[in-house]
Parts: sequence; C-alpha cells; structure tokens
Amino acid sequence: MGDPAYDAPSLVSLASRTGCREGRRTGRRTNARRRRPPMAARFTHLHLSNWRNFKRVELDLRERVFILGPNASGKTNLLDAFLFLRDIAVEGGSLVGAVRDPRRGALKHIRSLHAGFDSTVVVGVEVEIDGDSRRWSYQLAFQGRERRGRPFEFEIVEEVVRHGDQEILMRPNEADRDDPRLLTQTHLQQMTQNRDFRPLAEALAAVEHVHVVPQVAKGTARAADFARRDAPGSDFIARIARLAPGRQKRKLARIQRLLRVAVPQFSDLRLERDAEGHPHLEACFQHWRRRGVWQNEQQFSDGTLRLIGLLWALDEGSAPLLLEEPELSLHKDLVRQIPRLIAAAAERTRRQVIVSTHAEELLGGRGVDPSEVVLLEPTNRETLVKPGTEYPELVAAARAGQPLGGLAVSATRPGRIEQLSLEGMR
Repeated sequence: MGDPAYDAPSLVSLASRTGCREGRRTGRRTNARRRRPPMAARFTHLHLSNWRNFKRVELDLRERVFILGPNASGKTNLLDAFLFLRDIAVEGGSLVGAVRDPRRGALKHIRSLHAGFDSTVVVGVEVEIDGDSRRWSYQLAFQGRERRGRPFEFEIVEEVVRHGDQEILMRPNEADRDDPRLLTQTHLQQMTQNRDFRPLAEALAAVEHVHVVPQVAKGTARAADFARRDAPGSDFIARIARLAPGRQKRKLARIQRLLRVAVPQFSDLRLERDAEGHPHLEACFQHWRRRGVWQNEQQFSDGTLRLIGLLWALDEGSAPLLLEEPELSLHKDLVRQIPRLIAAAAERTRRQVIVSTHAEELLGGRGVDPSEVVLLEPTNRETLVKPGTEYPELVAAARAGQPLGGLAVSATRPGRIEQLSLEGMR
C-alpha cells in the first residue's frame, strides 16, 4: 500500500463510499437513537515524588495529553505511574504485585536514583467522574528495602483518599498502629476496605494501556498475558470477536468508514473465523476486478494493523486510555490527524487519552493547546516535567494559530545532539 496524502476533514468526518460486494449495502444511514456512553473518569492532576526518572512532579491534566521528550527521558515511566495504581486496584491486584511486576523489576528500580535521604515513593492522582460534582483524590506513599536472602520489607507511609473536602481515608490509622503488618496492604486493593471509595477504585482499575505490536496482533494464539504485559492492546481482534453481533457490527462500521479515507483502495472490513475457530479481520481492497480482493491481518501492513488497533482503542470504552507512540509505522500526514481522531472519539465516549510520542507531526496540526502538551527535560539530577503553558514560544504560536510540533520538539532537543555523527563514530 502506498503513502497517500490524507485529507483532514474527510478522515474525521467518517466519509464512506461503495465497498466490495457481498450482497449487502454498506454505509447505510440509521435514525436509531445513539446510546449514552458509560460513565467516564478523567485524571485531572498527577503528583509524583521519587518515582523513576522524576524527583517531583506536579502536573494538571486535560482530556487530551501529549507527552513529548527525548529518548530515555521517562515518557513510558510517566505513563507507568497510572498503570501502577491500576495494577493495585484491579481484581487480584496488590501493592507487592505492582512493585514486583516484571515491567518494573523491584522497588530499587521504581525509586528515583535522585531520591537522596528521603527515599519515600509517592504516587497521587486527582480524578473526576461523570455525574459526581466532587473530585476524588488518592495518594499512596511507601518505602522499603530489599536485601539478598531476606523477605521484601516495606511499609505504607501514607494512604489518603478524599472526596471533595471530605476525608474518606487516612492511614496509618489506629488499626495500623495496633498491627503494623496491615501496612503491607493498601485499602485500595481490598474490596472489604474500599467500599467508601469504590467509584474511585473502579476508575483506577479501568485504566487501559495500548501499544499495538503487529507481530503479536497477527499471531493466531494471541496469548492474553503477553498482549497485556508486553504488547497491550494487540489482542484487539480477539476482543472484537467477543462482542455481541450487533455491537460488533457497529464498531467495525465506524472503523471501516475511517479506513476508507486513510488506506488506499480499502473498501470493506469484516470479522471471520477459520476452520479452527480463530477470529481474523478481513479487509477488501479494490482493484481492476469488480469485486476486489479480500485479505486478512496476516497480509496487512504494519501501519494498517496499527491504525485499526488505534481506531478500536479510541472507540472502545470510556476509561482513561494511555497510548504509547501511536505514530509508529504510520504516514506522517496520517499522524497529524491523530489529535483530531482523539477529539472526535472524546465527543462520543468522553474518554481521556494520554499519549506519549516522539513525533513532531502529532502536534503539527492546529487545534492543540499548550495546556494539553507536557514536555520532559532531562537534567543531570532528574527529568523535569513541564506543561506547555510554561513555554512562551508555545503560547505565542497557539495564539497565532500556528502548529506547536516543531517548537515542542526543539524545546526537548538534546543539547549535544550535533556530536552524534558518523565522524564522531570513527
């Protein structure tokens, strides 16, 4: 498939045209009443102390968040703060399990190397939930030590939950002081203890992370554990297959209409099962023959498969969505449309999307506000996390209606990048 030029308005307006013939009509209009999306939750603030690359972070968050920074600056680690709380809050989750997750290694890899004498790790968030006028906040502070041949020793220094001005939980409490071993478990992870802040616990548990790896998406086995840990969201074909027929048809129809604009010669999309019962996505591509040709995901380009996974993720669910480098394998003109796709999906699902990226093109279109941009600046002591509003050049560009991409990338550009040359390697 070639690299076409993409028309911004047509991509987001979900254009349609006649597809491969299967004895059915496509792009049919309906007067059915649109279903109200499920309750949505949004992170409005992030507080970190001694977390990974970051000594301290205080960051307000919008419904769209674009995180930019050079290599190894901590973009993935910043996203992982949200996943850390999710791994505690999910069914069967725990603080010990979240700390020891293979993605994190151990407490010594979580605690910032720049922590100094104060080695307490703090992760805190503020959350808005639709239908609730009061904001929730959760803060967890913990510390510990790991010694060879001895059990992992750690304790919760503080666990606090607030709902508006009301304090719901403050630990350590009297029970913790009577039995210090209780401070090895959060109340967030315990159903019997989080009843008074269950909406918050459910919101944290619902956070979704997507980083589609085409090689995993093409595998018929699609191991759930691998997809969840190493290639989250790559099992989207199996997830589409599990939908009820009516809902599955609607989801595929929305993705199909976008693909018709973005992918050359693409016409129709369907889900079929092979002789062994494995689900496959099949796409029809127009050519000189009247009926076109059908291909499944094994023949899709990496870019097409990533795009389908991205469109699925944006359309499925209302919980906060973490997207890691969605620009990979995509044409630069298509990358410019991702913010518009996110905005269009938010209108329908009210879903917050937090994106990490290297791509200047992702901020290359108009409509991205500096308050939606987060820039990471590595220093000798730590990585600084700053909102785009702290950069006068970004604010001025936004007021002038100019794209922010080039300026944002320049602001995070390594200072000695010119020394990386062929001459320097000789």
